[in-house]
Amino acid sequence: MNRRRYLEWRKEKLINKIQQQRLDLADNKTLWLEKTERIDRGWQTIFGLRKYLVVGSSVMALYGVRHPSKLIRWSRRAFAAISTIRLIQKTFSSK
Repeated sequence: MNRRRYLEWRKEKLINKIQQQRLDLADNKTLWLEKTERIDRGWQTIFGLRKYLVVGSSVMALYGVRHPSKLIRWSRRAFAAISTIRLIQKTFSSK
C-alpha cells in the first residue's frame, strides 16, 4: 500500500511538472513570435516577390555577360546607395 501511495504521489508530481512546462512553452512561444515577427514579414515579402527576383536575376545575368564593366559599376553604386540609406536610418532612428 505504501508503494502505491508513493507511485500516485510521484505520478501527480510529474503531471504537475508537465503542466508547468506546457505553460512555460506557451509563454515562450508568444515571446518567440514577437521577436521573430520582423524576420517573418521580410521572409514573406521575399517569398512573394520570388517570381520577380528570378526574372530580374536572369536579366541581370544576361546584361552582365554583355556588359560586365557596366554591371560592376552599377552594383557598386547600388551597394553604396544601400549603405548610405542604412547609415541614415541608423543615425536618425537612434535619437
